[in-house]
Amino acid sequence: MALCSTPLPPACEKELVRLTALVPDADLATLVATEPAFQKGGFRAGNTPVLRTRLQQIACGAGDVSSTLRRALARRSRAHTLTGLIAVEALTEARHALAALLGAPVLLVALLLDERIEVRVRAEGWLQQPAPFLALDPAEAVARLRDLFADLHGLLGCAPQDAGTAPTHEAWLAQKERLDHRLRDLQSENRRLKGVEDRLAGLQRKTVLADEQRDAARQRVQELEKDLRQTVRELEAATVELTRERTHREERVTAAVELALALEFHGWLAQARAVERDAQRPDPHAELLSQAEAALRKQSEADRHSGNRALLTARREQVEQTLATVRAALRNALRPTADLHAVEGALAAENLRLERLLDPNAPASPLEAALAAQFQAARDNDLPRLRELPDLLAALHVLDAPAVARLQAAFQRRVAALEALGVPVPQTENLSPAAALLTRALAGETPAILLLDGHNVLFGLPSRYNPVRGASLTEAEKRQMLARDVVRLAGPNPALRAWLVFDGPTRQDTRAAPNVRVTYSGGQGEHRADGVLLDNIRFFISASPETPILLVSNDQDLCAHARRLGAVDLPVLDFGAFIPH
Repeated sequence: MALCSTPLPPACEKELVRLTALVPDADLATLVATEPAFQKGGFRAGNTPVLRTRLQQIACGAGDVSSTLRRALARRSRAHTLTGLIAVEALTEARHALAALLGAPVLLVALLLDERIEVRVRAEGWLQQPAPFLALDPAEAVARLRDLFADLHGLLGCAPQDAGTAPTHEAWLAQKERLDHRLRDLQSENRRLKGVEDRLAGLQRKTVLADEQRDAARQRVQELEKDLRQTVRELEAATVELTRERTHREERVTAAVELALALEFHGWLAQARAVERDAQRPDPHAELLSQAEAALRKQSEADRHSGNRALLTARREQVEQTLATVRAALRNALRPTADLHAVEGALAAENLRLERLLDPNAPASPLEAALAAQFQAARDNDLPRLRELPDLLAALHVLDAPAVARLQAAFQRRVAALEALGVPVPQTENLSPAAALLTRALAGETPAILLLDGHNVLFGLPSRYNPVRGASLTEAEKRQMLARDVVRLAGPNPALRAWLVFDGPTRQDTRAAPNVRVTYSGGQGEHRADGVLLDNIRFFISASPETPILLVSNDQDLCAHARRLGAVDLPVLDFGAFIPH
């Protein structure tokens, strides 16, 4: 950059021109060879007048002034030779006197050429002021400088002069001897003070260490006092409890024995009387059994699934009864035949198969079985209130995590069964394999993952998301409309998990429905959503290879890559036929 960002006044430019004129030709040739400012424009080393003019333009202009050129100009300034030796604060205090003796332009240029940044900053600040320096006459300026540098003036050995008489050599030698004595005294004092300073630093370190140890000890004492108070309180409480137990021990033992006897006798008599009363009233049991048989027949007629389960249950009971008979024969046979062993194994395998088929997730406790039965028997309108019941029981530590998971699965099966009521058997004869797969997933026949390339679907269905008639939709409204369509399509079918991916500046994930997720890819560049879709395909394939994955897109490169990974691609128009209107 230039000497400073503030334009220089003519007087300062004149001083710079004077300094550039003092640069020797040899130094000027070196600057021409090394400075980038001379590398352009066809400047030759032998054309000194032109080079010097160029040097003046660089120094006074707004272009860059390198540190090399700054130092070259500073060496020609006698004012800089003086100011470069003075500290920043001393320069600030002596600026008025120096400006009166050297001249304001000369002083400002010398300060702007200084290598210290803080000096240049202050000089530029003074340059911006209308009157940066006080008007002093030379005598007053000299007096100020003598007062400011009185110590230095004394150390330089300026002996008092008689009026008009120069100091003699003998006076100079005497002054030198006094100064040598003073210097030796100061050196001795400096060594003594240095030793004191070292001892002081050591004592300070020891003080800090002692303070830390004191604070640690105080903290430890406070902790011990707290523990002691707690122990005393516990001891007092235990003493009181022990005294109370000793006082009422006999009464409590007697009361406990009486209560146990009362409960025991009552249990014996009550159970015998209840058995006697129930044995004398067979009618309610017979009526209840007939009602249960009628309810089971009605359930089998109304619900094909219940009828199938009833049929399989009957088969299982028959197989269990036959298996028990065969095993009894094996236990009591003297010579069991090979056929009997084979039949026993086949019956056991069939019984196990029917047991797993009827109840793949058998409850581990009576409470879990009762809750699962209540989920199946609850009314449809009561299901939303029961959704959080397994989590509440888990928070109360009534059920463990596997039991909670089985109850949640039972709840979801009940909801899925309700949502699938009335869904016709899918007709897939005339559909493409991808469309047939989506049809079966919507009917609940198979679980599936549905991935949608969001913007590609919007472009592929212009008649729906960019209609010719009516008010045009914004991009955000189009995306919301597509998300609502996917929710209406996949929302009632929890076995189908839909994932809608759009390009977006920042990564964002939201749920439009329990089984519909909307994701904005984030990142930069093109095909950002494609990367998210392919990453999801890789994850689903590795986590569950048997679960089919559908990709809705018209992007041929994306579809080809998805097919290589194991997904099935569905054209956008074929997907549009499934959207409910």
